[in-house]
Amino acid sequence: MSRISGGHFAFNLHGVTGLIALLLMAFHAVWATVILVKKDHRSQEQFHKFSIIVWAIWLVPFVIGMFIGMS
Repeated sequence: MSRISGGHFAFNLHGVTGLIALLLMAFHAVWATVILVKKDHRSQEQFHKFSIIVWAIWLVPFVIGMFIGMS
């Protein structure tokens, strides 16, 4: 992202929430792989609930980035 924006990581609301969202998505991808390999249906149901939370958290930096871009 820093190459696209021409800058570096900034410790502002967008940068910090974006980093948190990226780390959550990485954990989400690893957990998804483990659940698919194990084929545990109960874990799959819990995973879907967690996916919604991760997606909602990802929306925070996305929306903040939109507002920053518009201003």
